[in-house]
Amino acid sequence: MTVSENTTSPTSVSRRSLLGGAATTSLLRAAPSSAQAAPDPIVPLWEEWLRLRARAIGLCHRWQDIETHLMRKIGIPQVLIPSSNNLADFRAQSHAAIDRAVTMLPDSIEIAAALHVDFAKQQARWDWEAARLGLVEVKRQEDQAWDQEAQASEAIFHTHATSLAGIEIKIALIVELCSTGSDDPEFPLPQLQSTLADVKRLRRQFDDTRCSEPIVACPRAD
Repeated sequence: MTVSENTTSPTSVSRRSLLGGAATTSLLRAAPSSAQAAPDPIVPLWEEWLRLRARAIGLCHRWQDIETHLMRKIGIPQVLIPSSNNLADFRAQSHAAIDRAVTMLPDSIEIAAALHVDFAKQQARWDWEAARLGLVEVKRQEDQAWDQEAQASEAIFHTHATSLAGIEIKIALIVELCSTGSDDPEFPLPQLQSTLADVKRLRRQFDDTRCSEPIVACPRAD
C-alpha cells in the first residue's frame, strides 16, 4: 500500500507517535523535587524537560485525534486498481502510485485518467477538512515541541550533576530513552559517558572530604 505524498494525508507511525502514547517512566516521576535538590543544576533542566515532554505528548494526541476524525469522516484517499493477472486488487493512495500500477493494464491511459480524477476529488475533500481542523499547523507545532524536548534532553547530559539527585535524573532519562527511542544516532554512549563522569567526580569529592577528617586512611582516587 502506497501512502499519499500530500502532507495532509495519513502518515506512517513515527517514533514520536509512539512517544506520544508512552507514559513517562516511574523513575522520572519519582525523581527528587526542586525543593529537595535545588543546588543541583540538573533539577531545573529536568523540570523543563518534563514540561516540554508533556506539551509534545499533548500535541501528538491532538494531531492523532484530528487524523482519526478525518479517517472516520472522509476516509483515506485511495482508488482501487483492478489486477491484470487475476491477483488481488491494488489500492493506490497517491497519483504516483496510480501511474505505476496502471502501466500493465490495457487501455491504461483512459483508466489512469479516470482514477486520477477520482483520487483528486477524495484528496480535495481530505485537504479541505484537514485545513478546517488545522491538521498541518498542529503537526508543525508537534514537530517543534519534540525538537525542543530533544534539545532539553541534550542540555541535561551536557551539564555536570553535583549530587546523587542529578545522577538519578540522568539514569532515569536514559532508561526512558531506551524505552521510547532517541534521535541521537550515538545513543546511549554519550549519555552514559556523561553520567559516568558525574559518578567519578562525586566519588573524588567524597574521598577528598573523607580524607580531610582526622585519622582516616584514604585510597587513592582514579
